[in-house]
Amino acid sequence: MQQRAGLLFLSKNTKRILLILEDAELLLNNFSVGKILPIELYLSEDRGFEYGTYICLVDDEFLTTSAATISWAALNHLPKQLHTGLKNTLSNTIIRTKIETILELENVKHTAKIY
Repeated sequence: MQQRAGLLFLSKNTKRILLILEDAELLLNNFSVGKILPIELYLSEDRGFEYGTYICLVDDEFLTTSAATISWAALNHLPKQLHTGLKNTLSNTIIRTKIETILELENVKHTAKIY
């Protein structure tokens, strides 16, 4: 079975995402700089292809040269030239709601620490 994964780094401070496409194994081994949360798992009907979408929650934006990156971008201001699968993923209402919920929960945690 072919396994692939998409990773969206999500900065808690800026609420922007860094878009990266990697093998699932690289995702687990090389990008453990933050808390990784599963968002979606797709399995083809013939079970020959599996694709997972994950969010890695980090405190701050960072620069990387170890992966093909698009840029840090706000969910409502994404680059026009996106990979078709990524565009479909980020256009999915359920996935967007999950990402927005993660941001809201992080905001509540941060606000609770201040008081």
